[in-house]
Amino acid sequence: MCATFTPPPVLSGRTCTVTINGEPREAREGETLLACARRHGVHVPTLCEMDDLDHTPGTCRVCVVEARAAGAAEPMIVTACNTPVQDGMDVRTRSRRVRELQKLQVELLLADHHQDCATCIRHGNCELQDVAQYVGLRTNRYFAPSRVAARPVDDSSPALIRDMTKCIRCQRCIAMCRDGQGVDALVVTGTGQDTAVGLRDGLSQRDSTCVTCGQCVLVCPTGALGERDEVEKVVDFLNDPGIVTVFQFTPALRVGFGEEFGLPPGTNVEGKIVAALRRIGADVVLDTNFAADVVIMEEGTELLRRLGE
Repeated sequence: MCATFTPPPVLSGRTCTVTINGEPREAREGETLLACARRHGVHVPTLCEMDDLDHTPGTCRVCVVEARAAGAAEPMIVTACNTPVQDGMDVRTRSRRVRELQKLQVELLLADHHQDCATCIRHGNCELQDVAQYVGLRTNRYFAPSRVAARPVDDSSPALIRDMTKCIRCQRCIAMCRDGQGVDALVVTGTGQDTAVGLRDGLSQRDSTCVTCGQCVLVCPTGALGERDEVEKVVDFLNDPGIVTVFQFTPALRVGFGEEFGLPPGTNVEGKIVAALRRIGADVVLDTNFAADVVIMEEGTELLRRLGE
């Protein structure tokens, strides 16, 4: 059983002292155990929490720790992401009990999760894989293929694929869509083991209010949300002598690509992008620099118009 302490009053600027793994640490009154641990370089695994969105639903239960309040006889198992610190609290993040519970929770998350990681779009860049390795998971006693088969996959959108066989119900995508983008197209559907992320009013991805901004894909910790892969189609176009292939890239890619390949931030790789595209067979390569400037002007005009209303 997990429990949470009653949140103390949040008093701006006040500090208190907590003990984390035997070391006294200064804590800011009102902050969570997870935030405090991070500030002091203590790693606590988590999957649902996302600080940028102030998203701490405690749904994954992977961030469990032992916490004993001042004067309490026994520690309690609590979720670090949404449990506030208390003065004199003693916290253990790597006790045997905590490690066993974290491993059990990851095992339960994988019970109805697609197991063929090698074919997943997030293979090698998956937070669930990283956490499973961190907690030392070696077997999965609860895996139920029938439960995986019953989970929906929506590939109706020309841009995104929503695969619930890989969803861990962290709700990051919902928080991003609702609070980050203001679209509010994603909702929780079903109950119990049938809980999933769906589209509002039961619509498909294609027919929903989703604007395919892709922000949900960026915050998804697994391969449950991903872009539609059309690499094979592009390769066919490049190798068809009867088709003229035209590529265009945005100004942001000039430096974005460089950072992905380990170059210093801000390195302009425009020439390398053009050269690479020509080498794989592109007939025409265009830089949308002027078009991007026009977009910025239009966005600025729209903002000024809205501010004036």
